[in-house]
This record gives sequence, structure tokens and C-alpha cells, in this order.
Amino acid sequence: ANGRTEWVENEMRRNPTSQTCGGGAIGVVQRFTRLSGYFMTIGSPKKLIEVTLLLEVINEGSEPKWGERTSRIAARPPMRNRASPTLVAACLVAALGACQGGTAEPESPPPLPSLQLEAMAPSVQAALRRAEARASGDPQGPDANGAFGMVLHAYGLRDESIACYRRATAFAPRDWRWPYYLGAVYAELGRYRDATLYFRTAVSLQPSSVAARVRLGDSMLRDGRAHESRTVFETAVELHPSSAASHYGLGRACDADGDSIGALRAYMRTVELAPDAGAVRYSLAILYERLGRRSDAARQMELVGKQNRLEPPISDPLMTALLGLRTDKHALLQEGLRIERAGSLAEAVRAYEKAVELDDSYTQPRINLVAAFGKLKRFEDAEGQYERALELAPDSAELHVNWGTVLTELNRLTEAAASFRRALEINPHAASTHADLGLVLDRSGKTAEATAHFRIALEKEPGHRSANFHLARHLIRESRVEEAIGYLLRTLEPVDDRTPTYLYGLSDAYLRLKRLDDAVIYLRRALELANEMGQSHLARDLERDLLAIQAAHSP
Repeated sequence: ANGRTEWVENEMRRNPTSQTCGGGAIGVVQRFTRLSGYFMTIGSPKKLIEVTLLLEVINEGSEPKWGERTSRIAARPPMRNRASPTLVAACLVAALGACQGGTAEPESPPPLPSLQLEAMAPSVQAALRRAEARASGDPQGPDANGAFGMVLHAYGLRDESIACYRRATAFAPRDWRWPYYLGAVYAELGRYRDATLYFRTAVSLQPSSVAARVRLGDSMLRDGRAHESRTVFETAVELHPSSAASHYGLGRACDADGDSIGALRAYMRTVELAPDAGAVRYSLAILYERLGRRSDAARQMELVGKQNRLEPPISDPLMTALLGLRTDKHALLQEGLRIERAGSLAEAVRAYEKAVELDDSYTQPRINLVAAFGKLKRFEDAEGQYERALELAPDSAELHVNWGTVLTELNRLTEAAASFRRALEINPHAASTHADLGLVLDRSGKTAEATAHFRIALEKEPGHRSANFHLARHLIRESRVEEAIGYLLRTLEPVDDRTPTYLYGLSDAYLRLKRLDDAVIYLRRALELANEMGQSHLARDLERDLLAIQAAHSP
């Protein structure tokens, strides 16, 4: 097997009529599979990857230009013997899948579904009928059938969407979108074995898709195949090392597979990449508890927050396109929330405004718009939304908190305090509202009352970062620096755009105690993070202070 081109051409001559997987090149694939097993046994990753690349050629081919294809493979740079076994395994999965029963088999297209839409809103009926008419007018068009399936899927008609996706797959077997959507539908229905089949097909057709790999691993894991899913997630991590969703999936798979150390390592990396994803911290807390590390478990549970069970975000253009098809008010609200969590505030505002246009009395998007307009410095728009929402929901604590935040930004501190107090009358258990009120009172010179609210916030949520930080500042003013450091240390996780400021405060506390080594360590870390996050003004202050400390205490 030293000559790659000669080798594959000889194999093809042994079965010249089977040139593609679609045409049934099973004999060729089986011989390559035996060769790959041999190379794996003797520990030759170089040859193993060569076999995989050849399988990739067979799987992608539609025209019989084998000399051309094998020459292209032969021209690739030589493989190094230290190739990752995980990556090799993944390549084999992708290349072999469509030819060995691991992916969906070609099938005859089912008939278009018959729709019963009487119970649906008129706008939804219209959207579905338009998609149905297009598919009926182009019955063998993969895009028309697939688009019909997407609209059905978006509005929850999953069984009907399956028929359309299967038709699209039959008419365009090399288009990865349709098996991907089929996998998504089956996963939503809890049919994880079927979901695995179609997600594996999607991965074989689009190996670069991190979303496809993550969903494949998740379906395997939910189907009770933890060890197999672990291999899929390991590959996703190798190919996409900055994907928090891939690391989180790997942690879950390791956990289910009995590898606590591997799970811990993966969860910790996920936390670094997605510090606000409460689901990860919750999983980490459960693992710590199982390992007997109860203080670590308690710390992670503090950081989860009372209602944060968000999983790490994942870039998934296909599902984003699907969700964007719905035009009812509830879907627009959910789309706005998803977009806002992803950091696109202006786009989220557009989704909320569309929801309000559909129903002027729909309160929640208006409440969200108060906060969003405040963050965008569109204060008049924020006030308009507040006034209308107040008519609709005068007892919404969230509305009063959002408006109090806007008033704080406008330095209307008396009004802001009144708004936060009203929110606490409605929900006295909200730690964040106590912290917000404490901050406003502190800026108003009401130090004792502010401190009391910071302490109440920490009674209800010991890990509340803002309350810890501002209470520590009060303690430092009272020369209770040692006590303040304990609160400041609670602010260091998760790492986000506030962390450099919190590190700065901790460094200052150590400096007041003349613990110079600790002060410099945290000041340098603050400077590093400020530069990473583009906080140039803070970085200049940090650098100035660092140079001053070093100059003052140099020999």
C-alpha cells in the first residue's frame, strides 16, 4: 500500500462498476475497511488516514474520474505519524457512514402531507398554504419540498414535516440540510435512534459543521450510547476547540461513561468559554458533590443563579433559519430573547417590536424593550414602552426593575430608588433588586441603608457579584480590609467584562494590607483581561498603577 494512486486504482479495477456509495461500492468500501482495521491494529495512523481520505473520495464522487481524484489525494502533503486517533476515528465515521448502514439509506419519496389547519391562526394558515402551494407546483424540487418541511416544522407540525424532509432528501441526497432537519425533528420527538441516523448522514455530508457533530453526540448520549457519543464530542473539540457546546457535550458524555476526571476537565473548560451558562455550572456542582468536594459544589450552585439553566450557545445557522420562519407573537418574543442572549441587542429589539405590532396588549416584549432601549441609550423610547407596559401590568416587578435601571443611567436617583422599592414590594426575595437599590442609595449618600440592602442580597444569594463587590467597598472605607477581601474573592467568577474591575478592587485591598506580591498578581491579571476585552481606559489606569507600585518598591 505504499503507492496511494496505484493502490486505489487497483482496488477500483477489482470492482469497476461500483464507483460511488450511491451506486453501491460496498465491495470497495469493505476492502478499505479491512485495510483500515489492519493499519489500526499495527499502529499506523499515517496509512489509516490515507485509507480514510480514499473513502472520502469514494463518498463524494458522482462522476467516474478516479485517476483525477486519486492524483489529488496523492498530491496531499505526507501524513505525520502522530495523528490524533480521535480525529482518525471521526474521519472514518464520516467517510464510512453512508456506505455501512450508519447513515440513512436512500428511500422513495413519500407523498406530500395533507394538512388540517382549521384550528390555527389565519396568519399561520396563510404561511403554510403558501409553502404547500410551492411544493405542489414543484413536486420534485428539493428546495420547495424542504422549505415546506421547514414551515411545518417551525409551527410544530413535526410528523408532516418529516414527509417533506424525506422528499427533499430523496431528490437531493447530497444536500446535508435535509437529513440535518430530519435529525432535529426526530430528536424533538424523542426518537434518538432515528435522530442519530440522520445527524450522522449530515456529518458525513458536511464534516465542518460543529452543530451537526454536537447534535449527533447529544442524540447518541440520549440514546444511551455514552461511549460512542464521547468519541463524537472528542472530535468536535479537536475540530472546534473554542466551541463551548462541544466541550459541554464531552463533559456530559464522560460523566455518563464513568470518567469523572474527564468530565471535570471538560466542564471546567466549558466554564471558561461560557461562564454564564448555568447548566454547565449545575452539572459541575453535581459532579463535585459526587466526588465529595462539597464546598466546590456549593460554590458552583451559588454561581448558577436561581433560574439560569442555559446551556452553552452554539452557532447553528440551519436552526436559526427555521426559527425565523415563525411570525406569531410568542415565537417573535422567544426569537428576541435568543438573539439578545447572543449579544445582538439591536436585532432583538426588532423582534420585540414585531411582537408588539402583532398584539399591542402583549406585555412581555414591552417590558424587554424598556431594558433594551435603556442599554441602547434610547431613553425616550424606553419611557414610552414603560408607560404603556405600566397600563398593562402595573404589578410586574421586572418592569419596575427595568425602569429603575434606566432611571439610574439617567442619574434620576430618587425616582430610581422608588422604582426598585416598588419592585421589592411585589417580590421582596429578589437579590438583584436589593443590590440595585443598594447601589442607588450608595450613590445618594445613604451608606448605612445601602449596606443593609447589600447584606440582604447576599443572604438571599451569597454569590451575587455586585453585592459582594459593593459591600467590600464599604468595609474598606471602614478599614475592615481583611473582611472585605473575603467578599472580593467571591467576585472573580465567572470571567466577564466586569472581572477586570473586580480584580482591580482586590489588588487595591491587598495593597492596603502591604501584601505587595498578591497586589501585583491580581493587578497584572486585571490588566491582561482588560486588554483582552478592549477596555482601553481601564487598562491604562491599571498599567499606571502597576508601574507606580513597581517603582515605589524596587530595590
